[in-house]
This record gives sequence, structure tokens and C-alpha cells, in this order.
Amino acid sequence: MRGRQDGPLWALPLQQLVYRQLMYLVVVQSVVTALIGNRLRWQRMVRTGEAAALVGAGRV
Repeated sequence: MRGRQDGPLWALPLQQLVYRQLMYLVVVQSVVTALIGNRLRWQRMVRTGEAAALVGAGRV
């Protein structure tokens, strides 16, 4: 352990507090979603077809 620096120890309590609160949020959201019976959906992007137009025009 001598001569080895592990990083700033002052950030450890702050990191644990933030991480713990984030995990509580995820667990509560998961439990509520399970009790309601809804599935969380991925956010979908709107397809506009602009990429195909760019490929056809030779711009990509």
C-alpha cells in the first residue's frame, strides 16, 4: 500500500450517497411498474426517410 495513491477519499461518501439515492429511485420505479403491470417501452425515434434521400443524392 505504500507509494500507491487510490484517489481522493473525500469523494467516497458523496458518491455513496448519490449512488444509493439513484438505486432507490430505480427500485421504486421497477416495483411500481411491476405492480401496475405496464412494461416500460423504449423511446422510439420518428422515421422521416431523410437518410435514404441523402444516400440517393450521393451526399453521405
